[in-house]
Amino acid sequence: MAVEVRLKEIRKARGISQNELARRLEMSLTNVQKIEYGQAKSIPLDTLDKLCKILQCEVGELLVRVPDNDGGNSEIPVSQITSLTDQNTSIDESKSTDDQKIKKSVSIIFPFEKKSA
Repeated sequence: MAVEVRLKEIRKARGISQNELARRLEMSLTNVQKIEYGQAKSIPLDTLDKLCKILQCEVGELLVRVPDNDGGNSEIPVSQITSLTDQNTSIDESKSTDDQKIKKSVSIIFPFEKKSA
């Protein structure tokens, strides 16, 4: 998994230039460009907070996890979990407890394998 920074798209949608954003963040244009082009090795939490305030967005809009294209295990988007649990008929819904429902949901998100010693 890689984390993609969607700063450019959000910044342009808000009509803010890189220079203006750098000024409002009180950081150099070079640092803003490094974040925008995905070249920053880290982004401090206070900088993320400032970015979200200036751009009027949430961190989840700014930083997005992108799955690898290696054909490995793909993650299930949270929005699909409910529909998948509704399709799973291994537990009789009329007799299941809250704990069973939680375990069923968790097993869909994190499929566990039993490994022999």
